[in-house]
Amino acid sequence: MSRSSVAHGSERASLDGWRSAGALFVVVALAYAAGAFLSWQSFGAGVGPAFFPPAGVTVAAMLLTPRSRWGVIVIGIFAAEVAVDLYYGVGFRAASGFALANSVEPAVGASLAWTMCKGTPDLRGRADLARFVVAACLAGPLVGGVIGGAVSAASSGTSWPTAALHWWAGDGIGVLVVGTPILLWSRQSHLLRARLAETVAVVAVAAGLSLTAFWWQAPPTLLLLPVMAWAAFRLDVIGAAVAGAAIAFTLNYATGSGRGLFTELHLAEPGRLAVTQVFIAVIVLVAMLIAQEASGRVAAVRRGDAERRERDRLETLAQLAQRLSAALTPGQIGDAVVTQLTDDAGAQAVALGLLTPDGTRLEWVKTAGYPQPAHDRLADGIPLDDHTAATEAVRTGRPVVIADSADYQRRYPDYRDMMDMTGAEALVNWSLSSGGKPIGVLGLMWTRPQPLDSAQLAYISAVATMVGQALVRAQAYADEHAKAAVLQSAVLPTDPADVADLDLAVSYEMADVVHGLGGDWYDVMSLSEQRTYLAVGDVVGHGLAAVEDMAQLRSAARALVLQGLPPARLLAELNKFTAHTSHGRFATMAVAIFDPLSGAVSYALAGHPPPLLRRSRDGKVVRLVDAEGPVLGPIRGAAYTEGRVTLEPGDILAMYTDGLVERSGRDIETGISHAERLLASWGSETVLAQGCRQLTETLSSPPRHDDVCVLAVRMRLADQSPPSAQLM
Repeated sequence: MSRSSVAHGSERASLDGWRSAGALFVVVALAYAAGAFLSWQSFGAGVGPAFFPPAGVTVAAMLLTPRSRWGVIVIGIFAAEVAVDLYYGVGFRAASGFALANSVEPAVGASLAWTMCKGTPDLRGRADLARFVVAACLAGPLVGGVIGGAVSAASSGTSWPTAALHWWAGDGIGVLVVGTPILLWSRQSHLLRARLAETVAVVAVAAGLSLTAFWWQAPPTLLLLPVMAWAAFRLDVIGAAVAGAAIAFTLNYATGSGRGLFTELHLAEPGRLAVTQVFIAVIVLVAMLIAQEASGRVAAVRRGDAERRERDRLETLAQLAQRLSAALTPGQIGDAVVTQLTDDAGAQAVALGLLTPDGTRLEWVKTAGYPQPAHDRLADGIPLDDHTAATEAVRTGRPVVIADSADYQRRYPDYRDMMDMTGAEALVNWSLSSGGKPIGVLGLMWTRPQPLDSAQLAYISAVATMVGQALVRAQAYADEHAKAAVLQSAVLPTDPADVADLDLAVSYEMADVVHGLGGDWYDVMSLSEQRTYLAVGDVVGHGLAAVEDMAQLRSAARALVLQGLPPARLLAELNKFTAHTSHGRFATMAVAIFDPLSGAVSYALAGHPPPLLRRSRDGKVVRLVDAEGPVLGPIRGAAYTEGRVTLEPGDILAMYTDGLVERSGRDIETGISHAERLLASWGSETVLAQGCRQLTETLSSPPRHDDVCVLAVRMRLADQSPPSAQLM
């Protein structure tokens, strides 16, 4: 930057500073002069003005202005005071003395108030109001009265104590009733603007009742306190201050005119005026305290309401998170959002929309609460290039907040009739995104006006974030579920193998969709010497990882049994395999090898429920528990024992996964006992496929939390022809 540019900038800043100082001087001087003229003209009492509004103007100006500018205020005070005093015939010396007193007074009052309140006092609070009264209404005018009283005594021969008291009372009430509205203006003027007609009425009634009370000597307190209470309750502290100013101007005018209750007191004129000022101060302060108390109680109620709303919102978010955690499809997510936001969050209508894969259209996954005409109009979705609140939110990635119907109709004229159809008063459309890219929109609509403040919008933002994350999870789940289904269908046989001397049936039921595909499997394979390999297993968990582990375990077990390993040895080797190749999950498994030449079945268990054997000769059911061993997984040195049993013609062997016998509210022992009773009821003519279906439907009816697999084999009678194996 060149030196000339720097110099030019400095000159401009200096010029702006002078302009600001000049404006401050003009404002203070004119306001002071107007108040001083009014005091001399209307509030005279024989010893100068009895009520001096400019005292409030000057102290408020100093409290609202940096101290570096106080000198400008003092110059304005000095110039205006001297001009007004000279106009009313006061000598220049006396006028200069009065100017000095009126300059020192606000400086002292403002300095003390600033120090005591640690800045500009907030008169909405009791502590700052008390400090302001002590500093600006009492201490400052007292110093001014000492100086001004001395000047009056010297210039007009008035008693110095009388003149000082007169000054103190007039300036003190001037600071209280004029300074307080000025200081409150920046904080509470919106209350007066919002209720302008009521503000005018309060001021008019306060002035009228004051004039009535003093002119006709009616009881002033009974008349004035109700209107001050009205101002306090309806217009807060600034309302009480403004009404107090109206009362002060009216009562001082009446008293200065020789009217009012205090005219009958046996006091000199300055004394009666001082009593008047004390009465006004009490009325105003009581009203301001009432306003503070009322405001505090209202604020407490509002804080309580805000805390309750915030607590309700947090509870709603927690409930929504719980519901979304169980929602695995966009439709289920839409159901959760609609239930939560309409029932618990108070929205009259909710819509969840997603972009089509080509990104050209917004389609509604779920809508609720909209009138039928509005629902029908949007049922087929909206092209993304249409100009609506929902499409705008998706295109821009920013929320669209509509506070009233007129705003919507102005912004979206092509859909202006939607507000009439829905009766909407407020709506919000929040963009849903994944990886920074828009994927859809969450729409909320209310038929009642809404604050749509930062707290409410933060709540909606949190809901939208949770919904967006749930949609991403749903897509990932859909992709994983599809892969797992393909892998599982490729691994599991569509028809069990046809094996020697055994009838065979399988019942395989997947878990409900919300729980995903599991890792249950079965296997039947013919071995050398007419032997048959039978297996049932279950990988802990659901989804693609469980299906992948299942596929590997099933294939590895096949490879091991083809090498001639007996069941116990097979499980030991398979445990080593599991520790190195699975996703860190455990698996259970039951393995059996049937030898038709001897009728023997050798079996081993890896943490799996025991197979059940139904004897055809007496119908009794036996648990095969002579084999034991831990679950397959990262367990070093796991050992497995092997059991052996002989099948007789007509005997039925049932192998199953824990999904059949274990479920919520029923322990596994109870489930196995129930399965034994059902198996015992089978007869020699029972079709295995029907029996397996009976077991599954009776013991594990929907909704299921786990896959269910039942593998049943029956040793054929000597003269029985082999039927085809059946898969259910």
